[in-house]
Amino acid sequence: MSVVQVCARCAARWPVLGGPTLRNGVGGPTQWCPRCSGVLLIPTRTEIYQPPNRRGFRWIARSPSDPRGVGDAPVRRNLATPRYDAVPQWGLHDVVDTAPVPPSRADRMADRVGPLLTLATIFYGLAVFAELGRYAILVRNRTTLIPQWLLTVSDASVYFTQLGGLLISVFAAIAAVCWLLRRRREHFAGARESDPRTASEVVVGCAVPILNLVMPAVYVLELVRRDPRGTLLVKIWWGFWGFSALLLVVNAYWRSRPGIQAMADGVLLNAFIALVAAVTAALTLVVIRRIERKSWRGEPESETRWVPVPRSVLEEKSVLDEKSVLEEKETAAL
Repeated sequence: MSVVQVCARCAARWPVLGGPTLRNGVGGPTQWCPRCSGVLLIPTRTEIYQPPNRRGFRWIARSPSDPRGVGDAPVRRNLATPRYDAVPQWGLHDVVDTAPVPPSRADRMADRVGPLLTLATIFYGLAVFAELGRYAILVRNRTTLIPQWLLTVSDASVYFTQLGGLLISVFAAIAAVCWLLRRRREHFAGARESDPRTASEVVVGCAVPILNLVMPAVYVLELVRRDPRGTLLVKIWWGFWGFSALLLVVNAYWRSRPGIQAMADGVLLNAFIALVAAVTAALTLVVIRRIERKSWRGEPESETRWVPVPRSVLEEKSVLDEKSVLEEKETAAL
């Protein structure tokens, strides 16, 4: 039969002997470890398995700064507020990547919506004058022959302005959709809400014919619900947008009519369509700047804040004004 005692400090196993103290053991159960002077636990038999709850001891994980022996004197803890001469470096370092994130292609396209709409307005405005010049040539040609070079210049100006305006309008429409997606994302993120419409739903509503006569205005109205003036601008733009689509249908029908007079009237109709297109492009830019709270040039718009003034301040000011008027009259009398 072998009975040992385990040191609580150095974990040494000391046999328990019935006789006097030997060189490597102790005579009978004792309390202190001969090696490290730590406390010895109760004797334990090694040839019989004992469950942990009957061994008389258990392993406890301690930090290196805490006492390892049960019988050691407790360490007095300093309860004062810790002070540091420098910023502590023992915490976790939060490494933040401060490199600027490059804008995506859609964001770069959204940034160009202002210049593209401005160019579209200019081209359609020039197209109005080109169409009116062509109509004036037709009227003049009834009594006088027109030089070939003047006809060439007139045709070139009409084709250049109309095709240029159409091409720029396509790119402006793409940029406007990209701007709408970004603005909706920023709007709902600022309100801590989720956008009820997905990006694909917005793109389909703006690109599919018939749908793009209604849905773009709905998407924009969701951004200006709390702005009465912005809501009015969107509704006016919506009316011009639908009217311009109706004019395209009328123009397609008018071109199918035969006769010289129908062709001459078609020139005036083209001039009117270009005018409506220019106004629509300009209104689109105004609506975008209104939502961004910027001027039509893209500069931040200054906000006017009205501050209520107490009646006592107004009365005091009126009294001071009356005194100043009386003093001026007395000075003039002298």
